Amino acid sequence: MSNINIEIEQQLRNEHVDIIQFVDISMLDMKQNRGLPFAILIGIAINPHFLEMVCNTPNYTHTLEDEYTQTENRVGMIADKLANNLISSGYKALSQSDNGLMAEKAFDFETKTSALPHKTIALLSGIGYIGKNNLFITKEYGAAQCLCSVLTDAPLTAAKSIILLPKCNRCMACHHICPQKVLKGVCWNTNVSRDEIVDVYNCITCLKCLACCPKSRAYMKRAIRIQ
Repeated sequence: MSNINIEIEQQLRNEHVDIIQFVDISMLDMKQNRGLPFAILIGIAINPHFLEMVCNTPNYTHTLEDEYTQTENRVGMIADKLANNLISSGYKALSQSDNGLMAEKAFDFETKTSALPHKTIALLSGIGYIGKNNLFITKEYGAAQCLCSVLTDAPLTAAKSIILLPKCNRCMACHHICPQKVLKGVCWNTNVSRDEIVDVYNCITCLKCLACCPKSRAYMKRAIRIQ
């Protein structure tokens, strides 16, 4: 690991970031990577007590003030700060926070797609897979993390990783719990599009598929037990 990797990781650990991955994105096209060879993937685990509340509240409604939104906003601000620090050090850097994507006009509101989704970077990192809930799932936190990313030309060290296929197997928990029935119970692979997995246009972001995924529940129970 290079010195700059170590410096960035220390900065992010000081911000209490749970997931830090340095990812080679040089093989992607210019529209996706914007001519920058590396991505720094960051993630913050969602409070397990919030997950428990979502699971146990039949008609939970996601709000702009709840803990999920606060975590999303926090990881976005950390990405903005990291990008600014890299720019101050003389490198090119783009924060893919909501604010960063809007400023860059890299998010299509009509199709609800970004130029380079965090999930794509996360897949390339090799630390997890896309579940039937169309969310990124890690061993440690299930679907219960908020992700963001920074693209840069800083000379990072990034190991090559294998893209993991879903490990949902026959599990249909997210499909069954979705109140809008927007999840189709389809497993992702490189030939399956987002729209074959989920109807994003009718999703109400109730967070049930995130919180009640068995992998998220395992993290929730483990974390609460430790506390």
